[in-house]
Amino acid sequence: MRIALVHCPFGHRDFSENLKVVDEEFCLAPPIVLAYVAAILEKAGHDVIIVEANALRLSKEQALARIERFSPHVIGFRVDTYWFHRVVEWASYFKSRLNVKIVVGGINISLYPMESLSYACFDYGISGEANESLPKLLSCIERGLSLDGIEGLIYRLGGSILCNPPSRKCVDFNGYPFPARHLLPNHLYYSFTSQRKNYTVMLTSRGCPYKCTFCAISRLPYSERSVEDVGEEIEECYRRYGIREIDFFDATFFVNRERSLKICEEILKRGIQVEWSCRSRVDVVDEEMLKTASRAGCRKIYYGIESVSPEVLRSINKGIETHRVAQTIKMTRKYGIDTLGFFMIGNPCDTKENVLATINFAKKIKLDFIQVCRTIAKPNTELNDILIEKCGADFWREYILDEKRFKRLPTPWTTLSEKEVDVLARRFYRSFYFRPVYIVKRIFKMKSIDEFVRYIAVGKKWLFCVGKGDI
Repeated sequence: MRIALVHCPFGHRDFSENLKVVDEEFCLAPPIVLAYVAAILEKAGHDVIIVEANALRLSKEQALARIERFSPHVIGFRVDTYWFHRVVEWASYFKSRLNVKIVVGGINISLYPMESLSYACFDYGISGEANESLPKLLSCIERGLSLDGIEGLIYRLGGSILCNPPSRKCVDFNGYPFPARHLLPNHLYYSFTSQRKNYTVMLTSRGCPYKCTFCAISRLPYSERSVEDVGEEIEECYRRYGIREIDFFDATFFVNRERSLKICEEILKRGIQVEWSCRSRVDVVDEEMLKTASRAGCRKIYYGIESVSPEVLRSINKGIETHRVAQTIKMTRKYGIDTLGFFMIGNPCDTKENVLATINFAKKIKLDFIQVCRTIAKPNTELNDILIEKCGADFWREYILDEKRFKRLPTPWTTLSEKEVDVLARRFYRSFYFRPVYIVKRIFKMKSIDEFVRYIAVGKKWLFCVGKGDI
């Protein structure tokens, strides 16, 4: 069968954790989950395309033209709860013009299956892993067979929406084919901190063993790929696709000390000259890990710092101490690795005073970059459980049923108002990035004209947005 997987453009939502300019400028990452799905379907013998409307900036009409040329039997979307109604918009548009079945997957389908399939544009939903259920669904569609044996499938029958029980199997991450990057415009992807050397993202593990209250990843079982499997994918990226920058999207890359060291050694053993970045907690790295990572090409580490306030850190179950943050940042710089600190404003116990203290701390420890988020109750998090308990309503469920239900989520755990959170976030960015000493430092660290031009363009946009208060 022919399957078109669509990655539609999302833009910015008022209830996003990021400020508008960050959503628009910080990163253009490949839809790696769709690329995994494409690889699974190709392995099953199907003909697949990915319509990358986000990276290529395609309108619905332009995307439709590409889909019509391919003439698929099925169109597939992946949807997060944030962007549910954008996917509904695009799926409805295609459905009204093409005689195709539309299948949708993603965490939103797992959390709100009945609500999601209440939209007529969706014929099928996949809850949980698609590696077995999606090929089975396509086979049943093609052969006209019953759908009741497909685990995790949501579908319509006789005017009713039916939900098959989810799979109980533990999925072997090593059994997945590598993402179908040959279907993606790899040259277009970047992050704000990248050198734009044909950039991609990669997953070497899933889930997280830590239990931060604001994070949905902590509720996923933690599983790791083998070192050899990771090495094979890195080599494929390097030799087949000419990729020279990889961003490991694991929640905490260094959580398993022995394994992370072996991955670094695998890169060195294979002679792969890639630069890479990753995310980590500050309390899981040591000198040997950083030294080895630097030798293997690590150029940036994104650390989850969140706040300098011990009360705030305890309230979100972060489990780190401020003195360890400073030590780790200093140690990381020692080995020539840039650092980015993730921070959050509007946490439980947050006050204006401890946010200002956090801003000063970020500058004092000499981070290279920062990203500041509003604390919001994401679906399937402990913080969202608190929101439901305090307000007596599941706001995300209501949003699925009615896009106009709210513009910003309530935050009953903090005394800071929405306006105060936004003002403090803008102040954080402005006071960090627009210091003369910081600007001079970044200019001297730039490695290309392209990087210089990009920083100037983004800087001008940030200054304009700060002036308007629209950031």
